[in-house]
Amino acid sequence: MFIKKLLLILVCCASLSEMAVSEDFLESSLPDIPGLTGASLSERPDFTLLAKALSPAVVNISAEEILDGDSAGKGKPPHHSPFGSQGSGVIVSSDGLIVTNYHVIRGAERVVARLLDDKVEYVAELIGSDEMTDLALIKINPESKELAVAHFGNSDEIEVGEWVMAIGNQFQLGQTVTAGIISAKARRVGGSLSRPYDQFIQTDAPINPGSSGGPLINTAGQVIGINSAIYSPGRGSPLGGTGFNVGIGFSIPINLARSVLRQIKENGVVTRGLLGVLIQEVTTDLAEAFGLSDPYGALVSEVKDNSPAKQAGFQRRDVIIKYDGKKIRDYNELPLLVASTKVGTKVEIELIRAGKLKTLTARIGEMERPAPKLKASAEEKPDKLGLKVEELSDEKAHELDVEQNAGVIVKKVVPDSTAAKAGIRKGDLLQEIDRLAVRDGKSYERVLERLKHGKTYAVLVRRSDGAVYVTIKP
Repeated sequence: MFIKKLLLILVCCASLSEMAVSEDFLESSLPDIPGLTGASLSERPDFTLLAKALSPAVVNISAEEILDGDSAGKGKPPHHSPFGSQGSGVIVSSDGLIVTNYHVIRGAERVVARLLDDKVEYVAELIGSDEMTDLALIKINPESKELAVAHFGNSDEIEVGEWVMAIGNQFQLGQTVTAGIISAKARRVGGSLSRPYDQFIQTDAPINPGSSGGPLINTAGQVIGINSAIYSPGRGSPLGGTGFNVGIGFSIPINLARSVLRQIKENGVVTRGLLGVLIQEVTTDLAEAFGLSDPYGALVSEVKDNSPAKQAGFQRRDVIIKYDGKKIRDYNELPLLVASTKVGTKVEIELIRAGKLKTLTARIGEMERPAPKLKASAEEKPDKLGLKVEELSDEKAHELDVEQNAGVIVKKVVPDSTAAKAGIRKGDLLQEIDRLAVRDGKSYERVLERLKHGKTYAVLVRRSDGAVYVTIKP
């Protein structure tokens, strides 16, 4: 199918009037926009009023990273030069809290926000981020300046066909306002950059590089989504492609963002519930094979040992049809429901087993958080092999078709070093040294400590075209 040749593109470009703020910015509230009538959400609004009211609450974001400069002289930035991304953000509190995308600020040494009517650049503090939902919360110090603040709506109440408006720093041209309709709800997209909790709002309001982190706004002036990605034909495929908007943009529903941002604001991190099952779609054929009258629910293909599901009595071939009273029509709905459940909560789960209805009670556990990514600072020295390495990212794991914790990525190779002479290259995945598995940064460091000077060792390296052994001699 053609859609399989499309890649999800994160729309980050590489290289309200003063309104009353609710005590908790995460709660839904209705802004008071002078002149805006209470027309139906499906009627075309006066976009001039919405733009005038909401634009001051949207900021341009620059995220700068200091490059090591090993590619200087090759058409790339010189040693220790700043490089980064441009995106957008939404001011959500009068004391300077701003919501944006994780991929906008990922790996940044310095994050700067600029207001619409202000030439001053505000250096932002990172409060916390969540890679799995592509959300981040940053904060600026407005000092005596009164900030315009956006209001959250309720994304569960949106309908396909409603008018929406998007605001963002498209192509680094500065703040740009676009409009369109809601094209679909709860949209999941495939591709190497898809995430387990994607339930996007799809819109044809033009979203382009630099729009990431900006708001999707309904006709009442409420933020109902955070713009995150676009579909672009052929990006990374034989079709070629521009990576620019073709009328299919995606926004993170504000109700999903709300639960994530609340945890980031209060704890700096996001804790998710865990059931401990692997699930798959109940297709028409599988429904027939298992004697189900209707292809719906989530089919359990595996139950993890020592998991809440195992303790509750779940079995392979169970079909989960209700979770805490909520019907599971699509199997993709279950992970989000479980993840949103408070750790330790007892939940009743209804399922079909061998054609019979059954109810189990599980005490939800805690999902293990991803290990912090290794980040080499400008002052960090290469290791004894002449390498700087970092943890394996989700994106790179998808690209190489490997599991998480399957090795470390080579970030830099020092010329004429042991690693360079062995043919190890930037971007290689190191998986094994001297028959010892390398799973993450800590295991890599332990293996390095065992290596003896003058002895030859075999190293398993994985690249985009497959795995290969090379030899090193420290």
